[in-house]
Amino acid sequence: MDYPGSLEYLFGLQRIGARMGTATVASLLARLGDPQNSFSSVLVAGTNGKGSTAALLASILREAGLRVGLYTSPHLVRFEERIVVNGAEIRQAEVARLAGIVQEQAEQMVARGGEKEQPSFFETATAMAFRYFQQKDVDVAVLEVGMGGRLDATSVVDAITCLFTPIDLDHQQYLGSTLEEIAVEKAGILKSGSRAITAPQSPEVMQVLQRCATIRGATLF
Repeated sequence: MDYPGSLEYLFGLQRIGARMGTATVASLLARLGDPQNSFSSVLVAGTNGKGSTAALLASILREAGLRVGLYTSPHLVRFEERIVVNGAEIRQAEVARLAGIVQEQAEQMVARGGEKEQPSFFETATAMAFRYFQQKDVDVAVLEVGMGGRLDATSVVDAITCLFTPIDLDHQQYLGSTLEEIAVEKAGILKSGSRAITAPQSPEVMQVLQRCATIRGATLF
């Protein structure tokens, strides 16, 4: 697969739309050897400022001497903007190579389980990023959550830390109609026993985050 062909394949997957749930991406990653388990991860969720927060954190970690992967979405101009290691975007040749690898596994999933097993655009891009970060031997990956949190493809990682930027009403057709419902979905990235950081939130959102942290045994700063 060449680079133009990889983009045609990737953007063709947008026909599937958003998929809420991690079963498909987990199956795909298992076929790839679960690359997400080869490095530490930080998840960044919220409504406003996720991308800039993720970029700033990646820069801080690089200055601390770590080899850092950064996964953000959407891209502004080029697909390669989504997958970065130590400030350098993934090369077009690597996009093509990884898209081919993931496509082969996805086709086997569809052959066994039907079209419902076809990974979406975001799930495919996420799997490509994890495989690339493994290949580049990163110490830590900073991952911008795509939508929500609990059922987002990025939440398959066992994150060492989670960050919450300001949470507001967004993607209400998927996440819920109220701030509380949306906050519950985004709080789904909290991992048992982990430490998490939140920006200032509205009282109703903060109450949800604190309650969810308590339920999961996480510490919220």
